[in-house]
Amino acid sequence: MTSHARRRVGLAWMLATGMATLGGSALAQESGEENTGGVVPMQGIDIIGATPVLGAGIEREKVPANVQIIDRKAIDQAAPPPLDTLLNRTIAGASTADSAGSTGLTSLNFRGFTASPILGEPQGIAVYQNGIRLNEPFGDTVFWSTIPSVAIDQVQVIPGSNPVFGLNALGGAISLKMKDGFTYQGAEASALGGSFGHAEGSAQIGRRFGDIAVYGAVNLQHEDGWRPFSRENLAQSYFDLGVRKERLNLGLGVTLSRASLVGNGPSPVELLDLSRRAIFTAPDATRQETINIALRGDYELSTLFSVQANAYYRNAAVKTANGDTAEFGACTDDPTILCNNPGEDGEAVLSERAGAAIPAGAGFNGAVNRTHTDTNATGASVQLTADHSLFGMKNNAVIGASADFGFVRYRSGSEGGILTDDRQVIGSPISLGGDEFNTGLNTENHYYGLYFTDALSLSDRLTLTLAGRFNHADVTLNDQQGTALNGDHRFDRFNPSVGATFQVTPALNLYTSYSEANRIPTAAELSCADPEQPCRVPNAFTSDPPLKQVVSRTIEVGARGRFGAATGDSASKGEKGSTISWSLSAYATRNQDDIIFISAGPVLGSGFFQNAGNTQRLGIEAGLNGTWKRLSWFANYGLVRATFDSDLTLLSPDHPFADADGQIFVHSGDRIPNIPLHTLKAGVDYAATDRWSFGVETILTSGRFFRSDESNQLPQVPGYAVVNLHSDLRLNDRITAVLRIDNLFDRRYSTFGILGDPTGVFPTFTDPRFETPGHPRTIRAGLHVVF
Repeated sequence: MTSHARRRVGLAWMLATGMATLGGSALAQESGEENTGGVVPMQGIDIIGATPVLGAGIEREKVPANVQIIDRKAIDQAAPPPLDTLLNRTIAGASTADSAGSTGLTSLNFRGFTASPILGEPQGIAVYQNGIRLNEPFGDTVFWSTIPSVAIDQVQVIPGSNPVFGLNALGGAISLKMKDGFTYQGAEASALGGSFGHAEGSAQIGRRFGDIAVYGAVNLQHEDGWRPFSRENLAQSYFDLGVRKERLNLGLGVTLSRASLVGNGPSPVELLDLSRRAIFTAPDATRQETINIALRGDYELSTLFSVQANAYYRNAAVKTANGDTAEFGACTDDPTILCNNPGEDGEAVLSERAGAAIPAGAGFNGAVNRTHTDTNATGASVQLTADHSLFGMKNNAVIGASADFGFVRYRSGSEGGILTDDRQVIGSPISLGGDEFNTGLNTENHYYGLYFTDALSLSDRLTLTLAGRFNHADVTLNDQQGTALNGDHRFDRFNPSVGATFQVTPALNLYTSYSEANRIPTAAELSCADPEQPCRVPNAFTSDPPLKQVVSRTIEVGARGRFGAATGDSASKGEKGSTISWSLSAYATRNQDDIIFISAGPVLGSGFFQNAGNTQRLGIEAGLNGTWKRLSWFANYGLVRATFDSDLTLLSPDHPFADADGQIFVHSGDRIPNIPLHTLKAGVDYAATDRWSFGVETILTSGRFFRSDESNQLPQVPGYAVVNLHSDLRLNDRITAVLRIDNLFDRRYSTFGILGDPTGVFPTFTDPRFETPGHPRTIRAGLHVVF
């Protein structure tokens, strides 16, 4: 059977299964929590589609993990930030690393694990939207730019190596519940403009007609950019149709997005000293188009049992264009034609794709590398939920199965180019030939999972939770230009978890847990694991040795509670008193056979993947949030010590302390690059009057080591503190004037660092450190209208 035939069969099977099992449920009730400036304490975990969960509606005090929730009141504002930015601003243990230099291509780190749209980042977080897995099949990447924040109803961040969330949940899972016409009714719109040609508009509407409800949201953004050649455009939309009967809930959700993003990336620190706006080379453009169609359903079999299921189809088309310098020059033996690496042992004649040698008069000193990745993903899942008594004890159980299929068509090529004085690489009509500059690869992923979880209340105070999942994965690679990339890789594993919670007093809850999860090498990693032939991620792949799957094991202990509440007359009148919620947790996660990307290629960002022995994440999370009269506030601290747990010898040819072979020596205990040790997020909101409110939030992040400095021998990328301000002034019952200022004090900071060779563009530069500069002060203002 051909890949196209299998693709059609997979889609037909998905639709048939989805209709037969009625899809998955996103109709969980709203939490009703007050907004406390960001993260709110969790009162229960709701079923979100057929997302694997610790239980359906299980009380927060019975969940053995520091689950953090961002509720609608923290999201539903004029021009809510992108999801990854929102998580960075509020969630303890979260940070961002901007390796691309684009707000739409930011990598999110949580507990030392990554969810990123960039190939080459060590992915380790599973992301779900209404029960649908969003990690892309090719590299487990997550396209944050495809998720419209305006349509999100609730965000759940479930930490630890939770096995029931399937592959890639090494550090945790992020589960999104989207709005629908039952949970949101009304209509509103926002329009804002501001610094650097920024303009954005969003609108949403929800209506209920008896048993039927509809919801729609759109978000449009444009920005000229604060760095040269960095204009970006983004269009997102989400539509939902729901039917709610006495025992049956059905829904159809459709997500559409289109993005034109520019990630001009890191620049040499010597260049940034001259200008924070300066770029190294251009273009570095990414175009994304996605469509995601999801069916969901929930059927109540009885008062004790219910079935949830979902089915989906997603297509993602991603094109990139990256301008790089190149070591092209006149050949030693024949100066009339161009060679790659002239004058070296590896000198090779540069030819066109048709085979003809390129004359030296072409003057190429750069290349524009282009890729096209077309992904079709389908899948379905079904689970049975039981909320009943077992031997007289309250018991909440879930058992389920899932299947996910990914079909990817990947193509890459390069064209000769000229590096201009403003460091743009202008491409030519001449496409370069040879395997080094061209790749054709088709891949297929087949993922299957069987999972269960059970929360048994042994007493009114003590709850025991058991869970497990068996994962089976097949990854097939088909080289379209030969046989070198062909491969068929199979991975199997059962992951268990066990946890317990104990309610010491009504105001104090303790918990502990042990859990395991695994991540398989993705097709992108399996195709780029040879140190002798580094890849320009995500440009070219080579035949490589196999990689082992990553196994993660986590131990967590914690406590949480709440004190202070409305009492007396104020309570009887429903008025808010002073309340404070708190949480404190400690965890240790150890990865076996961790996969990392080694930046050791000839151009910035090129390299290869390899297993790097064991790594470890030790951390502490502490959270406080509260309200007092018109004031609400929050503070979340995270300590993440992410280290190598094995002695390693790694290639790092641009490292100033590398040996003669370009190697550095990593010792157990050295910190993993680009993960800050400390983060602190804090914010205050104050309703000065019934019409005017304002708030301030700050993000403090400690330093991080540069990628390619895994030996920790160089100074870190400096830490920073950024303050943001927002203000809302209600002009009348329908119109509100809004003001947003990010980086209020215009701090100069960097969020990512890597080592490279700047001499190809700047011959006098000697410092190999590159950094991605953070966004300067940005002011946006506009109107929010409720219809």
